[in-house]
Amino acid sequence: MSNPTIYILGAGNIGKYVAHSLAKHVQCPVTLIFRQEDSYQKFIDNGSQVTQWINRKRQDTRAGFGAEYIGRYQRLNRPEPISNLIVSTKGQQTLAPMSALAPRLDRNSTVLLLQNGMGVQEELNSQIISFRSPENRPSYWTGICSAGVFGRGDPTQPVCPFTFEMAGDGPLKIGPSSGSEEIDKSHPLCKALVKACGTLKTYVLDHDKIKLSQMRKLAMNAVINPLTALHRCPNGSLRSLERFRALPDQPVTALTAEYRPSSLVAEIGPVLRAALNLPSGDAKHDRAWSDQQLLRDALRLADNTAKNRSSMLQDVEAGRETEIDYISGWIIKKARELGLKCPRGTQNLYHYIKYRKWEKGEELMRIGTRI
Repeated sequence: MSNPTIYILGAGNIGKYVAHSLAKHVQCPVTLIFRQEDSYQKFIDNGSQVTQWINRKRQDTRAGFGAEYIGRYQRLNRPEPISNLIVSTKGQQTLAPMSALAPRLDRNSTVLLLQNGMGVQEELNSQIISFRSPENRPSYWTGICSAGVFGRGDPTQPVCPFTFEMAGDGPLKIGPSSGSEEIDKSHPLCKALVKACGTLKTYVLDHDKIKLSQMRKLAMNAVINPLTALHRCPNGSLRSLERFRALPDQPVTALTAEYRPSSLVAEIGPVLRAALNLPSGDAKHDRAWSDQQLLRDALRLADNTAKNRSSMLQDVEAGRETEIDYISGWIIKKARELGLKCPRGTQNLYHYIKYRKWEKGEELMRIGTRI
């Protein structure tokens, strides 16, 4: 029997944004699933509500959400099945909670992966025993959210983690992860997301188009995220890095000349074009996926989000694990699979960000000294 509840795994900025939008536009039950018990308890104590700040004086609060803590499933004999699940956790935070949820997911379930990077679906299918058989695993959808969302709280009050503010509009694109499937627009999850179009600006795409969008976003993330993490700079500094080969307060060296947007695009572009296997001689695709266009898109996005600090930079500064495996790591892996030259700069940045060492707040290994 189908469960009408829409579950959202991950109460970060995107998860809060989608939950709030569904509560605002759609009459359906929405439940947030928490990975940490203290966050779950704070949400309950806060009235199980999510608040969007419009400006310093106006806010829009939505309440009535369900809430579950992932750890409690181990104590339940027959947990309620999940028919519709939106996963908005970061890639590196997905496998463990999805393993706990696996007994509640089957071939009648739909999972929308609303994440940066690529490779999570393959990881879930290989690591979760019940997902290894195509006949038993859930259907996967891919989601790409282009809206700018960041958390905030009332400046006069202690920060509440269940608030967010919009930094910019952008569509939510969804499509089937498999080329042999298409999204039924009468599907309850699809209908709910489309009904919330007034906020989410939802577009339903076929597999080929969602894959192109996913690859385009991967390219942007593979340029902006590692470079901002390396140089500890906001997105808007990448224009200076490209023009001057180093940021204004840093000396120009052979190293900084190598690690700039155009050098990464020159490595990433051939891998993405080979992975997409675009038809040869198609002038439209040739222009859209040229190195020149990818570089223009990356710098334009960096300019449009100039004050933003990428999620990877924030993770590095906080000493947390990053999404590098699902961004740069995926590109390196795909290059090997396709028999292409290993993207050296991308690989060096991958190793630097993934294997950085810390001692008393200082890095033991700096790029250019040990790589």
